[in-house]
Amino acid sequence: MKRFSILLALLLLPLLVYGGEAAQTLIKTDLKQEPFADAKIIATLDASTAVEVIKRQGGWMQVKPATGAEGWVKMTTIKIGGPGAAAKGDTGMTSLWNVASQGRSGNTGVTVATGVRGLSPEDMKNAKPAPDEVKKLDNYAASKSQAESSASKAKLASQKVDYLAEAKSAGGKK
Repeated sequence: MKRFSILLALLLLPLLVYGGEAAQTLIKTDLKQEPFADAKIIATLDASTAVEVIKRQGGWMQVKPATGAEGWVKMTTIKIGGPGAAAKGDTGMTSLWNVASQGRSGNTGVTVATGVRGLSPEDMKNAKPAPDEVKKLDNYAASKSQAESSASKAKLASQKVDYLAEAKSAGGKK
């Protein structure tokens, strides 16, 4: 579990400094004032509207349409590399951005939800294990005391979460 968390953090680190990518809306979507489902709607963007991705926060992307004010949309409504991407000097990083930020691959915008998001069947066929590379991640593992110290500095509070009770089916069986 530690390795997965560390690997995920390392993969997402470049996304923290990323911005300004050309994109387009996949469907008609609401442009919100803040990155919340219940936030005020600024405008409605039609499908295939060209936008510039400014920043990302959780499952939301702050975008600026060619005309109008910037706002927030759900990241699942955006396709990176939309109109104008080549004109803005696509360096070949668009596919990597798509996979890392949205789990989208290629030009189709298809989302894969099998645990290998963004990888094509050919990528999977040609994949090779790299156990030595995975072992390198052990160098980034934090001990329990280091994690607690970091959480304390960030003023995070510990919480105990109880397991949910098992639900019974309509027939009275578990």
